[in-house]
Amino acid sequence: MDQMAKSTTAKRTTRPTAEAILAAACRAIARRGADATRIADIAEEAGTSTGTVHYYFETKDDVLLAALKWANEQPYERIDEYLAGAPDDLARLGTLLELAIPYPGRDREEWIFFLELWKWILHRPDLVPDATAVDSRWRSYFFEVVRAGTSSGAFHPVAPADEVAERLVALVDGLGLKAVIGMPLLSPERMRELLLRFAADELRVPYVALERAATLD
Repeated sequence: MDQMAKSTTAKRTTRPTAEAILAAACRAIARRGADATRIADIAEEAGTSTGTVHYYFETKDDVLLAALKWANEQPYERIDEYLAGAPDDLARLGTLLELAIPYPGRDREEWIFFLELWKWILHRPDLVPDATAVDSRWRSYFFEVVRAGTSSGAFHPVAPADEVAERLVALVDGLGLKAVIGMPLLSPERMRELLLRFAADELRVPYVALERAATLD
């Protein structure tokens, strides 16, 4: 067998990693939804066979649930990076709110994975601990940003800092759900305006300054 033939054979027989399967499953879910996604769809997306998917995951439910958990961990590295680069507390708040908006593309897909995971949990009480872990990490960003800004004197919340953070999380989650679905009159841009105005009022910071801070380089 010549070198080219050996190389071609190696490519055909190379098994994708478990992470590659999860990434493929996420791409399929983003297009079809979790319920409609089949093992065959995941295999096709990964460029492999259904047998390879089953090598890592016994059932469809196993791979879909693993994919959704994996997908919900992916945004945090990006959030951490952006927040670390923000120059002050107001910029960190604006950055966090901007990252929470389901703009078309990756941002909307991340929201879809978040909502798909919660849909599973609705019928699987045994998954509540997994949901709690995902939710706690998401919420922690809001609490940390609001607490830090309050401590530094950048924010002057109308209620205790943790209560205002709770309100912000609730508004983000509620508006985000409607914006992802595509509810009339609630585009991502409209969601952005509502979030920024609410945060400015609750933390008593200038809206114009917060709006200017809510940009990503």
